[in-house]
Amino acid sequence: MALLNPPELRASMMCVIVFYLAQCRGQRDERNRIIDAISPPSLTKSPQDHQRDANHNLVSAVEIGLAVRDGDRVVLSPASTRAASKGTAAITALVRQLILSEDLNTAAWGSQEGARDLTNALAWFLTFRPAEAPARMEGELPSVKSQQEADFGPRHSDDDASGWPISNSTRWNAFQRWACSLGFAWRSPSGRLIPDPTPAVRDSLPAVFESESTLDGRSFVTALGGQLPVLEFGAYRRFVEENWNRSSGLNENLSVATTDALRRLETSRHLTFEDRADAPRIARVDGTTFSHVSIGKAR
Repeated sequence: MALLNPPELRASMMCVIVFYLAQCRGQRDERNRIIDAISPPSLTKSPQDHQRDANHNLVSAVEIGLAVRDGDRVVLSPASTRAASKGTAAITALVRQLILSEDLNTAAWGSQEGARDLTNALAWFLTFRPAEAPARMEGELPSVKSQQEADFGPRHSDDDASGWPISNSTRWNAFQRWACSLGFAWRSPSGRLIPDPTPAVRDSLPAVFESESTLDGRSFVTALGGQLPVLEFGAYRRFVEENWNRSSGLNENLSVATTDALRRLETSRHLTFEDRADAPRIARVDGTTFSHVSIGKAR
């Protein structure tokens, strides 16, 4: 399994599969019936090509854990059933949780197994300032190709991307859809992909704080990295950092993407930051610091 290939994989189609199965008796149905229901053969003149997308997404929905196979039938997981009762946002949050789970991210560097291709790409992309983030696979700078050559070395052939998180334009296109769907990026009016984990961070706050209302800065960023390991202090961010050519001095402060996300959540009153003089501080990329973070009530 790889989530950036085949390129037809997308969170939106997996949401449709979950919603369909949630309405079935026993939250299960035969594989062929599911594909026919979400991708009717009559929609196009080439139903086999059209239904291939649905089949790929159904297979991946099972592989990431949204559902399980029971012979010729597919059964929705209990977690997916609960998420379906709450709506699209809850299903998307579950997809993100499963993709970021440790079970899908045990492969070695350069492997396409599990979710490694997508989580490596997310961890790498979220280190860029918006103006420096790659805008296209090749061509005018900054490009995905040029940035990856700088970080991971040259690609020796089309089949050997030397551990690049995003090895070609097909996967870059798939990555852009995943990054937006999972709450780690958005598109500017010009179509450029902007690294921004605000929605993912916002959704993770209850799990970050658990029963606490205030955390010291180090505990907050550590817990946030535990929930979203593609961010600073997270296992998948460290995994990428261990395999790139950048100076370690570039990673001392929170990234622009994370800093901006925390600023937005402060403005919306999801979070409140304090800078106590007698406590250790966490530095943002703009040089400001905070020592404690409190969860608040959004506007």
